[in-house]
Amino acid sequence: SDKKTYDAEIVGYDTRTDVGVVKVKTTGLPKAEFGNSDTLKVGESVYAIGNPGGTEFFGSFTAGMVSAIDRSITSTYTMKCIQHDAAINPGNSGGALVNVYGQVIGINSLKIADTEYEGMGFAIPISDAKSIIDNLIKYGYVPNRPMLGISYSEVSASQQYSMIVQIKGLPAGSLIIMEIGKNSGLANTDARKYDMIIAVDGKELTTPDVLLDKIDSSSVGDTLTLTLCRISNNYEITKFTVKVKLVEDKGSTSTEKEEETTQNPYDFFQNPFGF
Repeated sequence: SDKKTYDAEIVGYDTRTDVGVVKVKTTGLPKAEFGNSDTLKVGESVYAIGNPGGTEFFGSFTAGMVSAIDRSITSTYTMKCIQHDAAINPGNSGGALVNVYGQVIGINSLKIADTEYEGMGFAIPISDAKSIIDNLIKYGYVPNRPMLGISYSEVSASQQYSMIVQIKGLPAGSLIIMEIGKNSGLANTDARKYDMIIAVDGKELTTPDVLLDKIDSSSVGDTLTLTLCRISNNYEITKFTVKVKLVEDKGSTSTEKEEETTQNPYDFFQNPFGF
């Protein structure tokens, strides 16, 4: 606000949760106080502070209320977010969501941008962000977080795959492997690009969350058994299983989910997340 600028050094950033830490070599800066997002209640007043549209609207302040607590939002990573209706726009991303005491209780990250929706903003709870921030400061990334190390797309994004899934009676939440990372446990298996993951540890992917939840509840080094389905040129299918060891997700690159090829109602101000 005093128009001074400082060079900043990146301490670490986590693309999976859209949280980063930067450091400036100066002292005496004002600081925001963290509140407790775990005590939030639906209907509580909240305020968003940010720079919608850039520096032209620096420090814009909008009011709203908490619409929901722990709302699961899935686009590239399933997060529990604070849903609120304070106006946020591109440029608000990373800005504070504060309570009536001026304490930061969330970091505004995304909203639903669609003509049929209004007042659907989401913030990362500060209670979740705090542990990520502490890890970024200590390690430069968030340790001990598992991933498959692939890029994928939901079958619903492909008309051709959707048709095959319906005709062959495959699970509706099946996922198409789009890329296999060099460090992925699938790299040295029979899995190939464009194979479909249809089950994990014998449980069918009725929704994509079946696999995502399984990964989230596992640890780095754990082994999962994936059931894959390969489609031949004549649309015949072959099912087979592979065992894959989960690798560590350092969160600095988008390695596990392909950018959506279809219109997604969640309008990210950046493309910050990776799976």
